[in-house]
Amino acid sequence: MKRFTIVTASLLAVFASSNVAAANDHTGFYVGGSLGQLKLKSEGSSIDGTGFGAYGGYNFNDWFGLEANMFLSGDLGEGDADFGAGTFALTPKFTYQINDTFAVYGKVGIASMVAVASPANERDEDFTGFGWVYGVGVNASVTEHLNIRLGYDIVKGELDSEHYDGDKNIDADISNFALGMHYQF
Repeated sequence: MKRFTIVTASLLAVFASSNVAAANDHTGFYVGGSLGQLKLKSEGSSIDGTGFGAYGGYNFNDWFGLEANMFLSGDLGEGDADFGAGTFALTPKFTYQINDTFAVYGKVGIASMVAVASPANERDEDFTGFGWVYGVGVNASVTEHLNIRLGYDIVKGELDSEHYDGDKNIDADISNFALGMHYQF
């Protein structure tokens, strides 16, 4: 995680020192991907690993847009057990343009959540549910169409067991701290 933070800070410093000559248009469609640290917390325990994401949306103007965001984990399990988690969120996004290059954003909305456990020599267990998503981040326009961003999203909700009809429901938080890159059309 320390290496990820150092790389992110270095990239933001490089882009902050460069001059973007033309006025960038921050409206319209955008689509991109992200890589980061995904963490699943429930009932006092926590596991984390690499998270992969895809996102896209439409900015109606400089300050308001709608965004869809999906992120999934790699294998979070230890030993013979496999474990994975993911979310899909749809949110309004509110942006404050600091200058033509930098902006900060916040978003809140609804999300679907899933966690899949595959213990060794046991039946797979799927947990699904809905929750609230909150997110904040910083966006930097590298060129007229290319943007990078550093964001943190957290989804809070209840995951219901597929097989146990309420006996194994758990309150869970799935968070993702990620560096993303997107193309603004």
